[in-house]
Amino acid sequence: MSFLPTVALAQSSYSPPSQSASILENVPFDQAIPIDESYRREYERCDQENIFEGVTMTGFRRCSQDKNNVKALLRFPDNTVFFEAKLSLDIDGSWKACKGGSGPTDQCPTAFNWPGITEKPNRYVDPDNYPYIVIPTWNVSTGRVDRKFRDRTGVNLGDVGVVVYKDKVVPIFVADGGPHNKLGEGSSVLLELIGEDRCLDWRTDGRTRSNKRWTSNRYCTKYKNTSVSGKVLFFIFPQSKIAGIKPDNAIAKIESEALKRFQNLQSSRKSFVKVNQPILGANIAVDTHVMFSGTAEPEVDRIKVEIGLGGPFLLEDLQDVEEQWSFQEIFRNKGVNRPVTVRAFDASGNLLQTFTFSINVS
Repeated sequence: MSFLPTVALAQSSYSPPSQSASILENVPFDQAIPIDESYRREYERCDQENIFEGVTMTGFRRCSQDKNNVKALLRFPDNTVFFEAKLSLDIDGSWKACKGGSGPTDQCPTAFNWPGITEKPNRYVDPDNYPYIVIPTWNVSTGRVDRKFRDRTGVNLGDVGVVVYKDKVVPIFVADGGPHNKLGEGSSVLLELIGEDRCLDWRTDGRTRSNKRWTSNRYCTKYKNTSVSGKVLFFIFPQSKIAGIKPDNAIAKIESEALKRFQNLQSSRKSFVKVNQPILGANIAVDTHVMFSGTAEPEVDRIKVEIGLGGPFLLEDLQDVEEQWSFQEIFRNKGVNRPVTVRAFDASGNLLQTFTFSINVS
């Protein structure tokens, strides 16, 4: 994983679309940090040249005909992941994909399956009834699993979030995976909920027909396959997968958890701890002294710092923390994108803040 640190490092110059200003007024974008600008720019290059990570994309894998428009890929101090992009239509798991004759990129299965349900297609997530988004999970060049997005963001299948478009806020969860060179895709009901319905023929007789046509009454038989070209805002909360989720409780549980976390983000403007060094993505030589330093607010009494991969392994447990804090460490083991987690506590042991960033040891 490659989580990134809080506001003392390279703050983002990103400004969200003014059309969503009323929703985003209390979101601390001034504290957000770019996750990996070189990675984000790969999406820009694919939009412009149909090249992603040095490989030419052909056919329906080209980006220029449906541009990603990834304007930002950020992390907030509470580890919320954010990106701005387009929103294209995903109908995997739908009646159309499973029974109605699908297109070249549509398939019946979704990457996320409902726990405890084995029957097909019931175990797949129906995009006509559940608002979900898609994350990059497989490499279209090699045909293999691609973990770059997940490793950089910490986002995984099942995690919840919200999608903001204009004045709409829609709770969602991550339920499908897609090509590694495409970002910004969601279910048909998600597009409907943001006011951009792409269904041309909604039906409500899926289970009531004598020949029971579908797993739910509501389904779409014909879509207009066009994207919202941009200014769609995705807030995803890593490690927020809900235990015990199932079709009959998913909407309520996702809405409750996602909105609670979004409200917490809106009220999290204060940063209790800042890291001045090492800088994010720092390249550190093995077996050399490394200085960790930063500042802390008066409420902070203890700072605990750990590192992975593996472990986690304790780097330092600072007690009676002062405004300026520091310690030195020697790294004996090499590793790329080693996550460093910082936790701040008050005098009563209450957790005030957690954030994670990555360093490279070589």
